Amino acid sequence: MNLRTWYGVRRLYEARFRERVLLMLVVIAALYYVIWSVVQWVTLTPTALRFDFVNYFGGAQAAAHGTDIYADFKRSWGSESWVVAYIYPPFFALLLAPLTSLGLVAAARIWLLVVHAAFLVALALILRIHPELSRSGRRLFLLASFTFMPVYLNLKFQQVATLWLLLLTATLWAALRRRSGLAGVFIAAAASLKVSPIFLIPLFARLSRWRIAVLGSLTLVGVTVVSMLAAPGSWQFFTVVLPRIGLGTANWDNGSIDGLVSRIVELAPGLFGGATQVVAKVTIVTAAVVVIGITLWHAGARGEQTWSLRLGVAALITSLLIVSSVTWQHHLVTLLLPMATALAWIMNRRPGARYGWGLAAAYVMCWMDRRAFPLPADLQVHTPGQAALVLAGTSVKLAGLLLLWLLLLMMLRREQRMAVRVPERPAAGLAQPAA
Repeated sequence: MNLRTWYGVRRLYEARFRERVLLMLVVIAALYYVIWSVVQWVTLTPTALRFDFVNYFGGAQAAAHGTDIYADFKRSWGSESWVVAYIYPPFFALLLAPLTSLGLVAAARIWLLVVHAAFLVALALILRIHPELSRSGRRLFLLASFTFMPVYLNLKFQQVATLWLLLLTATLWAALRRRSGLAGVFIAAAASLKVSPIFLIPLFARLSRWRIAVLGSLTLVGVTVVSMLAAPGSWQFFTVVLPRIGLGTANWDNGSIDGLVSRIVELAPGLFGGATQVVAKVTIVTAAVVVIGITLWHAGARGEQTWSLRLGVAALITSLLIVSSVTWQHHLVTLLLPMATALAWIMNRRPGARYGWGLAAAYVMCWMDRRAFPLPADLQVHTPGQAALVLAGTSVKLAGLLLLWLLLLMMLRREQRMAVRVPERPAAGLAQPAA
């Protein structure tokens, strides 16, 4: 039986019909996003803000009044929980300080509007820097964005991931436009909210974009110094917060290599006898060095300039999530940029179906949550079978990240091989001649 002869299936082979279906799905997804967001905004209560924003607000209040920005967090959680929550850096406390006079709920509502604005502007900018996406490709990307589970988790917990996405996207946009000063400012702002974007500096150095690397470094130093002088107690971010964050956590929601290794050690503390902890730390550090090192090495491969830059940034963003000490699912919002880059490259280069299927599989695995698996409800492992199930079920996001990372590296390799056969040409509307 030939399924192509069925009416409903046959229509899917018509380009115009597929575009109409995609448009309809995008409209439905966008309406869901709007309704969900409005309901959350209207029904926001102090109880819903207990996860993280109340800590942000306490730090911002301290910054506004010139007191220790981490005092409220330490009273609420104690230093042992510093490896679990997002520990706001001094820059973020100062950023929220002007809102503290409005009260907790009003400030949270304004912050949510900022989070939404960052997300929507980031989507528009991502489409702008990927002109290779066809009309169907743009609609497919928007559909994937408005139905991506990490987006809603980010909104639910009033997190900063959409702001990271915007700053990372803006950095890439500025670099493609040869606006080195702007790119440096965006790198400094991103690294001041979350440390890992600092690796964009060696990436641009690897790509011989030295002006961006130098300006980004100088701007970051300036922002850090000003933030530390303006926020009392901010020195703790470097002496206490960063060292503790580096320890990672075995929490089941931690989707990085650090989280997987930590869970293995927690389940089998005597795996290597008395050296288990040492082996675990060496494994985590080695994984970080290898993954980031491989990414930087491949990013410097010769190829079409705009693709090398876009794919290099995409691979680095993915690699940082893989080796971060803590990667919660809402952090995966930043994957929308690498996924858009991969989709645009596939549509432009047409390398074969396996790339598209691989990208789709990576998206699904990063969308999934551990709650989709029959893991112990009490979060306790009682049998070896449960241990194996826990390790598998809590590592699906990591598998998706690794798959996406490997796909991006393969794309970089193909660009390198094509460099001698395809003349370099900038994407339309992106690269401008250097001033």
